[in-house]
Amino acid sequence: MITKEEFSIDELVRKMKKPEIGAIVTFLGVVRAEEGVKGINVETYKEMAEEELNKLESEAREKFNIEAVEIVHREGSLNVGENIVVILVGAKHRKEAFRACEYLIDELKERVPIWKKEY
Repeated sequence: MITKEEFSIDELVRKMKKPEIGAIVTFLGVVRAEEGVKGINVETYKEMAEEELNKLESEAREKFNIEAVEIVHREGSLNVGENIVVILVGAKHRKEAFRACEYLIDELKERVPIWKKEY
């Protein structure tokens, strides 16, 4: 999902918890302070980005033994310390959840049409 709104990691984790899930791995990307940087502007080609995120979720489900995936990426002007992206992966066991989460962030960076400009 691409959104301008802030997201709650706690709420996303709460929604993902199910009896069959023994591990939930999260990746949270935040705007970091660089010298002179006050924030970033995130632009997306929203329709194409959401389509590609859906493809990534399907691929992760095929490649790894996982039960659930949630990806949320923000767009718009974000200040230092604000959340940019969160990926949650739920699985029966932690190794598959970690592997899938790493795969998802790596592929997102390569394939999803999202651009960041510092200000």
